[in-house]
Amino acid sequence: MTRARPLGPFLCDAAFRIADSLYVGPDYGIGLGDWERLRLTLDPPDLPCRVANLAAAIDLPGREVALVAHYERLIAEARRHDKPAALAHPFPYFSVTPLLMEADQPVVVFPWTDDVPQTSAVLTALAGAGPDGVVWDDIDQGWFMRIVARDGALFIAEGDPDEGPDVVLRVEAGAVVDQARAALARLRTLHTYLIWAFGRDLWSYGR
Repeated sequence: MTRARPLGPFLCDAAFRIADSLYVGPDYGIGLGDWERLRLTLDPPDLPCRVANLAAAIDLPGREVALVAHYERLIAEARRHDKPAALAHPFPYFSVTPLLMEADQPVVVFPWTDDVPQTSAVLTALAGAGPDGVVWDDIDQGWFMRIVARDGALFIAEGDPDEGPDVVLRVEAGAVVDQARAALARLRTLHTYLIWAFGRDLWSYGR
C-alpha cells in the first residue's frame, strides 16, 4: 500500500447534521430544482460546526440545550408547514454520521451512513481494530470504503468500486482506536440525552 498518504493530526468522531433549511414544497410531482428552491431558512443555532452543517460530538458536551433548541425549532416548523415526512426518518434532518477530519477538512465521507446505529457500528469497528485484518468493508450505490489494519497502522481506501479508490490514507491504529472509543461514548451519551429530551428516538431507523 505504497500509495497511502500519511494522515496528519486528525479527529475521529461522530457528527450531528444541523439543517440550515427545511423543504416546504409539495411531496409529489416535484419539478427540477424544487427541492432546493422551495425551502424555509432556519435560524442558525448557537453550535460550532467544524464542517458545514455538521456539529462534531466532541464540541457538544455543555451545549446540549442549544442542540435541543435547534431540533425543537425544526420540529415546530415541520409541523407548522404540515411536513410530517421530515420527522419520519433520520435522513436528512436528524442524520448522524462518522467524521474523520485532518486539520479542518473531512478526508473521507460516509454518504450512506445516516443514523446512530450505523455510525456506532463504524466507530465500534474502529475502536476494536486489532493489529492485522479487515476492520471495515462497505460498498453501496457506487461508493466503497475498506479499512485494513496492518503492522500497527490503519489503511483507509475510499472511492468508486468500479474505478478503484481515489482516497488512500495511512494512520496510526492506536490513535484511531482511542479516539473512536471516546467518540462512541460521547455519541451514546448525547443520543440518550436527546431521546430523554424528546421522548422519542428521531436519530435511528426502525425505532
